[in-house]
Amino acid sequence: MTIYKVLPLFTLLTMTSSAVFASPNTHQNRAAQLIDGAQEYVASQITTSAQSHLNISTAEIDQRVNLPVCPAGVSYSASPDSLLQSNIAVKASCDQSNWYMYLMVNVKQMQPVVVISNAVSPGTILNSGNIKLVDMNRALLRRTTFSSVEEVLGARIKRRVRPGQPITPNNLCFVCKGDTIIINASNAVMQVKATGVAMQDGNIGDTISVTNSRSKKQINARVASINEVIVGI
Repeated sequence: MTIYKVLPLFTLLTMTSSAVFASPNTHQNRAAQLIDGAQEYVASQITTSAQSHLNISTAEIDQRVNLPVCPAGVSYSASPDSLLQSNIAVKASCDQSNWYMYLMVNVKQMQPVVVISNAVSPGTILNSGNIKLVDMNRALLRRTTFSSVEEVLGARIKRRVRPGQPITPNNLCFVCKGDTIIINASNAVMQVKATGVAMQDGNIGDTISVTNSRSKKQINARVASINEVIVGI
């Protein structure tokens, strides 16, 4: 999904033909068509992931700028380097009337991110009351984040996190050091469960060291869920 928004800024116009200034309503209609065309062009040139969407805004065209009619239709272009930036200079050209102008288009790639909804202290268990999902600018994210609330429910925060701050793997654990855990040992024909103690923090998929409470043997196991690890027999 692409979100379009117009901001009250100025654009640059370069023209090589003279024309009578359009009426306010005519100018507004032509400006809207140019802005829509520039935004649609940019949206067609940028590839997004399945979980992200574009938020596109374009500077308004000053009322004093002359916008001649373009009978054959306006064409749009931008340099490959510009399309990699957040602010893209789009050239709108009308070859038939021999004029062109540049519109500044701002693009943000937004993606869902799980954030803390209210201040939490170390040891807090994440639940629907203290986390939420918001859209954030992908360019501002410096670390790995979570895109679904379900991914972190039941995990424990390891350090103080401010409201609105994204949750990252390094500030939580599904199995935390010192936790009493279930060790699930299995193969194709049998399954054995035992209790143990986690010797390290771990998130789902991590391999950590655990100690079997009965045998006192220390083994490596993979974190499968909250307070559960698995190991092959």
